[in-house]
Amino acid sequence: MKLNRLLFLIVLLYQYGFAQPATEVYLLDIKKDGSSFSIVPNTKPINISNNEGYDNQPSFIEKLNAVAYVSSKNKKSTDVFLYDLATAKTKQFTNNSQAEYSPKTTPDGKFISVVKDTDQNLTRISLDGLVTEKLYTSKDSIGYYCWLNESEIAAFTLSKPKVTLKLIHIINKTEQYLTDSIGRSLYQYQDGIVICQKLKKGNWVSFIDKKGAITQLIELPKNTEDFYLTDDGWLFSSNESSLIYCNVKSKDKAWQELANLKAMGISKIFRLAVNREKNKLAFVSEGL
Repeated sequence: MKLNRLLFLIVLLYQYGFAQPATEVYLLDIKKDGSSFSIVPNTKPINISNNEGYDNQPSFIEKLNAVAYVSSKNKKSTDVFLYDLATAKTKQFTNNSQAEYSPKTTPDGKFISVVKDTDQNLTRISLDGLVTEKLYTSKDSIGYYCWLNESEIAAFTLSKPKVTLKLIHIINKTEQYLTDSIGRSLYQYQDGIVICQKLKKGNWVSFIDKKGAITQLIELPKNTEDFYLTDDGWLFSSNESSLIYCNVKSKDKAWQELANLKAMGISKIFRLAVNREKNKLAFVSEGL
Protein backbone atom coordinates (compact mmCIF):
# COMPACT_ATOMS: atom_id res chain seq x y z
CA MET A 1 0.00 0.00 0.00
CA LYS A 2 1.38 3.40 -0.93
CA LEU A 3 2.33 5.69 1.95
CA ASN A 4 -0.14 8.44 1.03
CA ARG A 5 -3.04 5.99 0.84
CA LEU A 6 -2.04 4.54 4.20
CA LEU A 7 -1.99 8.03 5.71
CA PHE A 8 -5.46 8.68 4.32
CA LEU A 9 -6.83 5.53 5.94
CA ILE A 10 -5.15 6.27 9.27
CA VAL A 11 -6.72 9.74 9.38
CA LEU A 12 -10.12 8.28 8.51
CA LEU A 13 -9.86 5.65 11.24
CA TYR A 14 -8.71 8.28 13.70
CA GLN A 15 -11.78 10.41 12.96
CA TYR A 16 -14.16 7.60 13.84
CA GLY A 17 -12.23 6.55 16.91
CA PHE A 18 -11.52 3.02 15.68
CA ALA A 19 -7.75 3.48 16.01
CA GLN A 20 -7.81 5.27 19.35
CA PRO A 21 -7.33 4.09 22.92
CA ALA A 22 -10.01 4.72 25.51
CA THR A 23 -10.36 8.46 26.09
CA GLU A 24 -12.34 10.61 28.48
CA VAL A 25 -13.68 14.18 28.39
CA TYR A 26 -12.90 16.28 31.44
CA LEU A 27 -14.25 19.63 32.62
CA LEU A 28 -12.21 22.11 34.64
CA ASP A 29 -13.18 25.38 36.35
CA ILE A 30 -10.73 28.16 35.50
CA LYS A 31 -10.54 31.85 36.28
CA LYS A 32 -9.03 34.92 34.67
CA ASP A 33 -7.20 37.52 36.73
CA GLY A 34 -6.03 40.37 34.51
CA SER A 35 -4.00 38.69 31.79
CA SER A 36 -3.47 35.44 33.72
CA PHE A 37 -5.48 32.22 33.93
CA SER A 38 -5.47 29.62 36.68
CA ILE A 39 -7.58 26.80 38.14
CA VAL A 40 -10.33 27.81 40.54
CA PRO A 41 -8.95 26.95 44.03
CA ASN A 42 -9.98 23.62 45.54
CA THR A 43 -11.30 22.25 42.26
CA LYS A 44 -10.10 19.46 40.02
CA PRO A 45 -11.03 18.03 36.61
CA ILE A 46 -14.40 16.27 36.46
CA ASN A 47 -14.79 13.28 34.17
CA ILE A 48 -18.00 14.14 32.32
CA SER A 49 -17.99 11.24 29.83
CA ASN A 50 -17.15 8.34 32.18
CA ASN A 51 -17.13 5.68 29.49
CA GLU A 52 -14.85 2.73 28.77
CA GLY A 53 -14.70 3.50 25.06
CA TYR A 54 -13.94 6.50 22.87
CA ASP A 55 -15.00 9.97 24.04
CA ASN A 56 -13.68 13.05 22.27
CA GLN A 57 -14.17 16.41 20.52
CA PRO A 58 -15.75 18.55 23.27
CA SER A 59 -17.51 21.76 22.27
CA PHE A 60 -19.52 24.24 24.33
CA ILE A 61 -23.10 24.73 23.15
CA GLU A 62 -23.85 28.08 24.77
CA LYS A 63 -27.61 28.21 24.17
CA LEU A 64 -28.04 24.84 25.87
CA ASN A 65 -25.50 25.61 28.63
CA ALA A 66 -23.91 22.29 27.79
CA VAL A 67 -20.78 20.56 26.59
CA ALA A 68 -21.28 18.44 23.48
CA TYR A 69 -18.92 15.57 22.77
CA VAL A 70 -18.89 12.38 20.72
CA SER A 71 -18.84 8.96 22.30
CA SER A 72 -18.86 5.38 21.09
CA LYS A 73 -20.44 4.14 24.31
CA ASN A 74 -18.98 0.76 23.39
CA LYS A 75 -20.57 0.84 19.93
CA LYS A 76 -18.85 0.87 16.55
CA SER A 77 -20.17 4.33 15.64
CA THR A 78 -20.11 7.59 17.56
CA ASP A 79 -23.12 9.59 18.76
CA VAL A 80 -23.32 13.09 20.20
CA PHE A 81 -23.88 13.46 23.94
CA LEU A 82 -24.65 16.60 25.94
CA TYR A 83 -23.40 17.31 29.45
CA ASP A 84 -25.67 19.88 31.12
CA LEU A 85 -23.55 22.35 33.08
CA ALA A 86 -26.42 23.32 35.41
CA THR A 87 -27.50 19.81 36.42
CA ALA A 88 -24.19 17.96 35.86
CA LYS A 89 -26.15 15.29 33.98
CA THR A 90 -25.50 13.77 30.57
CA LYS A 91 -28.07 12.92 27.91
CA GLN A 92 -27.73 11.29 24.53
CA PHE A 93 -28.42 13.82 21.76
CA THR A 94 -28.23 11.52 18.70
CA ASN A 95 -28.80 7.80 18.49
CA ASN A 96 -28.40 6.05 15.16
CA SER A 97 -26.09 3.78 13.21
CA GLN A 98 -24.42 6.62 11.29
CA ALA A 99 -21.26 7.94 12.93
CA GLU A 100 -21.19 11.61 13.89
CA TYR A 101 -18.33 13.75 15.11
CA SER A 102 -17.07 17.34 15.42
CA PRO A 103 -20.20 18.84 17.03
CA LYS A 104 -20.26 22.65 16.90
CA THR A 105 -22.77 25.45 17.21
CA THR A 106 -23.86 26.93 13.88
CA PRO A 107 -23.34 30.70 13.47
CA ASP A 108 -27.02 31.45 14.15
CA GLY A 109 -26.87 29.40 17.36
CA LYS A 110 -29.97 27.41 16.43
CA PHE A 111 -28.35 24.13 15.44
CA ILE A 112 -25.55 21.74 16.28
CA SER A 113 -23.54 20.89 13.18
CA VAL A 114 -21.71 17.59 12.80
CA VAL A 115 -19.77 15.67 10.20
CA LYS A 116 -21.81 12.55 9.56
CA ASP A 117 -21.80 9.06 8.06
CA THR A 118 -19.24 7.43 5.78
CA ASP A 119 -19.70 10.28 3.27
CA GLN A 120 -18.51 12.62 6.04
CA ASN A 121 -21.05 15.24 5.02
CA LEU A 122 -21.77 18.43 6.94
CA THR A 123 -25.13 18.08 8.69
CA ARG A 124 -27.03 20.25 11.14
CA ILE A 125 -29.41 19.15 13.89
CA SER A 126 -31.85 21.45 15.68
CA LEU A 127 -31.19 22.01 19.38
CA ASP A 128 -34.28 19.98 20.27
CA GLY A 129 -32.93 17.09 18.17
CA LEU A 130 -36.06 16.89 16.01
CA VAL A 131 -34.79 18.27 12.69
CA THR A 132 -31.77 16.90 10.81
CA GLU A 133 -30.64 18.46 7.54
CA LYS A 134 -27.69 17.59 5.31
CA LEU A 135 -25.91 20.80 4.34
CA TYR A 136 -22.98 19.77 2.17
CA THR A 137 -21.05 16.79 0.87
CA SER A 138 -17.53 17.48 -0.34
CA LYS A 139 -15.87 15.61 -3.18
CA ASP A 140 -13.17 14.95 -0.56
CA SER A 141 -14.29 13.79 2.86
CA ILE A 142 -14.53 16.52 5.49
CA GLY A 143 -12.43 15.72 8.53
CA TYR A 144 -12.50 18.82 10.74
CA TYR A 145 -14.06 22.21 10.10
CA CYS A 146 -14.93 25.61 11.49
CA TRP A 147 -17.72 28.01 10.58
CA LEU A 148 -16.61 31.32 9.04
CA ASN A 149 -20.14 32.67 8.57
CA GLU A 150 -23.58 31.23 7.82
CA SER A 151 -22.59 30.13 4.33
CA GLU A 152 -18.86 29.33 4.52
CA ILE A 153 -16.72 26.84 6.37
CA ALA A 154 -13.00 26.16 6.44
CA ALA A 155 -12.46 22.41 6.28
CA PHE A 156 -9.64 19.95 6.83
CA THR A 157 -10.42 17.57 3.98
CA LEU A 158 -9.12 14.05 3.47
CA SER A 159 -7.90 14.74 -0.04
CA LYS A 160 -5.65 12.42 -2.01
CA PRO A 161 -2.71 12.18 -1.66
CA LYS A 162 -2.67 14.51 1.39
CA VAL A 163 -4.96 16.38 3.76
CA THR A 164 -5.75 19.92 2.67
CA LEU A 165 -7.40 23.07 3.99
CA LYS A 166 -10.29 24.23 1.82
CA LEU A 167 -12.61 27.21 1.88
CA ILE A 168 -16.06 25.79 1.16
CA HIS A 169 -19.15 27.80 0.26
CA ILE A 170 -22.01 25.52 1.21
CA ILE A 171 -24.66 27.51 -0.68
CA ASN A 172 -22.80 28.03 -3.94
CA LYS A 173 -21.17 24.60 -3.56
CA THR A 174 -17.68 25.84 -4.38
CA GLU A 175 -14.38 24.69 -2.91
CA GLN A 176 -11.17 26.68 -2.85
CA TYR A 177 -7.82 25.13 -1.95
CA LEU A 178 -5.86 27.16 0.62
CA THR A 179 -2.96 25.02 1.85
CA ASP A 180 -1.95 21.56 3.01
CA SER A 181 0.15 20.01 5.82
CA ILE A 182 -2.23 21.11 8.54
CA GLY A 183 -3.35 19.66 11.85
CA ARG A 184 -6.87 19.13 13.14
CA SER A 185 -7.24 22.47 14.98
CA LEU A 186 -8.78 25.31 12.99
CA TYR A 187 -10.80 28.35 14.07
CA GLN A 188 -12.35 31.39 12.48
CA TYR A 189 -10.50 34.54 13.55
CA GLN A 190 -11.06 38.06 12.27
CA ASP A 191 -11.10 37.82 8.46
CA GLY A 192 -9.36 34.45 8.18
CA ILE A 193 -8.57 31.15 9.87
CA VAL A 194 -6.10 30.13 12.57
CA ILE A 195 -4.71 26.67 11.88
CA CYS A 196 -2.11 24.19 13.06
CA GLN A 197 0.57 24.39 10.39
CA LYS A 198 2.72 21.25 10.32
CA LEU A 199 6.27 22.06 9.27
CA LYS A 200 9.57 20.19 9.34
CA LYS A 201 10.73 22.52 12.10
CA GLY A 202 7.64 21.76 14.21
CA ASN A 203 3.96 22.55 14.54
CA TRP A 204 2.91 26.20 14.51
CA VAL A 205 -0.23 28.14 15.26
CA SER A 206 -0.60 30.17 12.06
CA PHE A 207 -3.06 32.64 10.55
CA ILE A 208 -4.18 32.14 6.95
CA ASP A 209 -6.36 34.56 5.02
CA LYS A 210 -8.91 33.59 2.37
CA LYS A 211 -6.31 34.01 -0.38
CA GLY A 212 -3.91 31.54 1.24
CA ALA A 213 -1.36 33.98 2.71
CA ILE A 214 0.05 32.54 5.95
CA THR A 215 1.51 34.30 9.00
CA GLN A 216 3.09 32.17 11.73
CA LEU A 217 2.02 33.22 15.22
CA ILE A 218 3.61 30.92 17.80
CA GLU A 219 5.20 27.46 17.87
CA LEU A 220 3.36 24.67 19.63
CA PRO A 221 5.10 22.33 22.09
CA LYS A 222 6.66 19.22 20.58
CA ASN A 223 4.14 16.59 19.38
CA THR A 224 1.21 18.96 20.01
CA GLU A 225 -1.30 19.97 17.36
CA ASP A 226 -4.38 20.73 19.46
CA PHE A 227 -5.39 24.18 20.63
CA TYR A 228 -8.48 26.31 21.18
CA LEU A 229 -8.83 29.96 20.17
CA THR A 230 -11.39 32.35 21.65
CA ASP A 231 -12.98 35.19 19.69
CA ASP A 232 -10.84 37.75 21.53
CA GLY A 233 -7.55 35.99 20.79
CA TRP A 234 -6.87 33.84 23.85
CA LEU A 235 -5.12 30.66 22.79
CA PHE A 236 -5.20 27.53 24.95
CA SER A 237 -3.10 24.42 24.33
CA SER A 238 -1.24 21.70 26.20
CA ASN A 239 2.19 20.28 26.81
CA GLU A 240 1.82 16.70 28.05
CA SER A 241 0.02 17.13 31.43
CA SER A 242 0.20 20.94 31.44
CA LEU A 243 -2.43 23.38 30.23
CA ILE A 244 -0.85 26.45 28.63
CA TYR A 245 -2.12 29.70 27.15
CA CYS A 246 -1.15 32.96 25.47
CA ASN A 247 -2.83 35.74 23.48
CA VAL A 248 -2.31 35.89 19.72
CA LYS A 249 -2.67 39.69 19.76
CA SER A 250 0.37 40.10 22.02
CA LYS A 251 3.53 41.36 20.31
CA ASP A 252 5.69 39.26 22.60
CA LYS A 253 3.76 36.02 22.52
CA ALA A 254 4.96 33.37 24.96
CA TRP A 255 3.26 30.34 26.47
CA GLN A 256 2.31 30.55 30.14
CA GLU A 257 1.28 27.59 32.28
CA LEU A 258 -2.29 27.58 33.50
CA ALA A 259 -1.85 24.36 35.48
CA ASN A 260 0.00 21.06 35.55
CA LEU A 261 -2.51 18.25 36.13
CA LYS A 262 -0.05 15.39 36.54
CA ALA A 263 -0.68 15.15 40.29
CA MET A 264 -4.40 14.80 39.50
CA GLY A 265 -3.76 11.72 37.36
CA ILE A 266 -3.76 13.42 33.95
CA SER A 267 -0.72 12.41 31.90
CA LYS A 268 -1.56 13.69 28.40
CA ILE A 269 -3.94 16.45 27.36
CA PHE A 270 -5.38 17.00 23.89
CA ARG A 271 -8.53 18.37 22.19
CA LEU A 272 -9.55 21.45 24.16
CA ALA A 273 -12.54 23.81 24.30
CA VAL A 274 -13.27 26.91 26.39
CA ASN A 275 -16.66 28.49 27.02
CA ARG A 276 -17.61 32.07 26.11
CA GLU A 277 -17.08 33.37 29.65
CA LYS A 278 -13.65 31.70 29.77
CA ASN A 279 -14.37 30.14 33.17
CA LYS A 280 -14.72 26.52 32.05
CA LEU A 281 -12.28 24.44 30.03
CA ALA A 282 -13.01 21.02 28.57
CA PHE A 283 -10.24 18.69 27.45
CA VAL A 284 -9.62 15.10 26.47
CA SER A 285 -7.19 12.69 28.05
CA GLU A 286 -6.63 8.96 27.88
CA GLY A 287 -8.82 7.05 30.28
CA LEU A 288 -7.43 6.45 33.76
